[in-house]
Amino acid sequence: MDPKVLIQVTAITTVICSVFMAVNWCINKALPGTRDWLIFIVLTAIGCGLLAAYSLPITVSIFIPNLTIAFGLFYLARGVDAFFSVKSSYMPWYILATLGIPSFTYFLYVDFNFIARVAINYLVWAMAMIYCLRALNKGQKLLSKEFNVAHWAFGLSCLSLLAVFTFRVVMLGGYSVTDSLVSANWVNQFFAVTVSTMPLLLCFSLCLLCSGRREKELYLLKTAAEHSAQVKGQFLTLLSHELRTPLNAIVGHAESLKKVPREPNRHAELCDVIVHAAMSMSDLANQVLLQAKGEYAAQNRVPVSLYSLSQELIRLLQPLALAKGLNLRVEVKGLYPQDVHVIEQDTLSLVLRNLLSNAIKYTDKGVITLILEGTSRDEDKQTIRFAIKDTGKGLTEGQMEKIFEPFVTLNNEQSISQSAGFGLALCKQLLQGLDSELNVDSKLGTGTVFSFELDCQCSDSPLQSTEFNTEKLALNVLVVEDNAMNIDVISTYLNDMVSEFSIAKCLAEAEVALLEHNFDIVLLDMRLPDGNGLEWFKEGFNEIGFTSSVKVVALTGDGDPELKRRCLRAGMQDCLTKPVLPSRLYASLECATVKTTSRLECKTLIDQSRFMDLANRESSGVLATKLMYLADRFEYEIAQIKGLTELNVTDLAIDKLAYIENEALELGMVNFAELVQAATVQLSYSEEQVDWDALALLARRSVERLLELHAQISTLESVSNPVVNLSA
Repeated sequence: MDPKVLIQVTAITTVICSVFMAVNWCINKALPGTRDWLIFIVLTAIGCGLLAAYSLPITVSIFIPNLTIAFGLFYLARGVDAFFSVKSSYMPWYILATLGIPSFTYFLYVDFNFIARVAINYLVWAMAMIYCLRALNKGQKLLSKEFNVAHWAFGLSCLSLLAVFTFRVVMLGGYSVTDSLVSANWVNQFFAVTVSTMPLLLCFSLCLLCSGRREKELYLLKTAAEHSAQVKGQFLTLLSHELRTPLNAIVGHAESLKKVPREPNRHAELCDVIVHAAMSMSDLANQVLLQAKGEYAAQNRVPVSLYSLSQELIRLLQPLALAKGLNLRVEVKGLYPQDVHVIEQDTLSLVLRNLLSNAIKYTDKGVITLILEGTSRDEDKQTIRFAIKDTGKGLTEGQMEKIFEPFVTLNNEQSISQSAGFGLALCKQLLQGLDSELNVDSKLGTGTVFSFELDCQCSDSPLQSTEFNTEKLALNVLVVEDNAMNIDVISTYLNDMVSEFSIAKCLAEAEVALLEHNFDIVLLDMRLPDGNGLEWFKEGFNEIGFTSSVKVVALTGDGDPELKRRCLRAGMQDCLTKPVLPSRLYASLECATVKTTSRLECKTLIDQSRFMDLANRESSGVLATKLMYLADRFEYEIAQIKGLTELNVTDLAIDKLAYIENEALELGMVNFAELVQAATVQLSYSEEQVDWDALALLARRSVERLLELHAQISTLESVSNPVVNLSA
């Protein structure tokens, strides 16, 4: 057959391959390397098409086609490296281009030599095929478990191309320097026939590689989905177990409470344990919610006696230890009962409780010891080492490597309810949020020690009593709650806290009560038979007309922090999460008695020019979002500063005040900034008490004024009116 016709067939073949590779790229564009393969076959098709036009000048029919195909082969090799995730150096390509392009040019335009050009062309193809085979071998080991039909097809295609071009080079002895691709000899015919079929085989193998990768990804997704379903079942089982630990304490101490006649002190001790266990269950539920979302939310730091905290944990878990005949004890070194540290109590309690619970589960006899060891104090800081030591069977090296992975069961023969996977994974995550690391040291037959260290801030102030003020507040409270047990609990609290209260079991009853009576505060449950409390507050409460005098406090069993933020943004005074402690409820009610006016008020709240500069620098949407959260954040930070001053942590309080002052000045809140500065001076040089409530009130009023100014600016932008009154 005429070689000219075969070259034209090759051009048509490469064009067809280009269409297939374009479809392959559209389907598998997410896979690495597929775009480079498309570029390769398109450049090859262009080159073959120009080669078929042998009647054109040599620049168009020889030089440009060969250069185009060479670039295409480079993209083929690069795409294969990317597909198999093989890191490769392309320096040989650059060297070949530096030497090959001038040489090819010389043997085409100066010393016309077909044999030399074929040799240079062979080097390009050989390098491309060697690169492809190298990537295949490195990325997918030959004869490995993962080596499949697609890999064999691609490898054989590359070897076949390399063999065909090698055969052509070997047969160059029968050519003269003036020959060409269309010279009528059997070698050219053989070469043209084989090369016309090779693009189809190569592209077919590339498509097979993509299909195989997709099939593998689908298999992995299916496996992951099945594993996820299995893990979800394990999660629920393990969560049930973790909840049963404090529940066991509640039931056990409640039974003991019934058997202890007329011993008030003993009754109080048992009730304290029950309350502590109940709050532990609530805390665990909140932390599980955060873990399920992949989040960590730092709780408020509070002053705590670590000595007392350790005693409470021992009392809580003592029934579990006694049931197995174990001795549960505490060792405290370098700490005293009167020492006070500012820590995140909820997080620390949860970690220690989980570790102690796991120690009890995995210890059949002997002693479990909670160790608290404090280093020497460095000014107001102290490093505390916490350790839980047991006399159980111990762990192997392999078990210690996997023990912190979620849902890992150490003993396959052990039931899931007895595994420690959930607790240890959660402990590790929580401690990482506290900038600490959970360590394990264990020897088979001698026991295990879990330990971690925390840098705690010390306080010289004695720990304040958690009991709330018994003085009744002159408030009339409306409780909107449908659960009978919750109504009984809140009614018991309110009997001792406020002068008068009423109960409404649905939103309709609440609306009637608000129209007939004057209330100071509404305790509003979020889930009621006739609607959602938050939605009712946002949509229907304004229509009743009491928003100027009635304050609303949300009650919710949802531990999601986002719900609290939504309630505060909607205008509620506070959001209480069930179970509600009496002291927390009293503090929220007490806020309603804060005076609405103060000696700290001033006529001018905002520096208009500063706020306008800020509004010009930031987009309207970003500034609106910032202002929306600002009042609540200022009030929260002021409350934190007040707590720090009560603990005599003055330096940290002054630093926080300086930060607030700078932010207030940037926003143009000059009056508020001046009062923050005055509060800083009072803390530093005066014994006079700062009026924190009034300062927080002024912050809210200043932010409200900022919102008004921003609304006016937004209106101005919408109507393109150049004049607006922004007097503050």
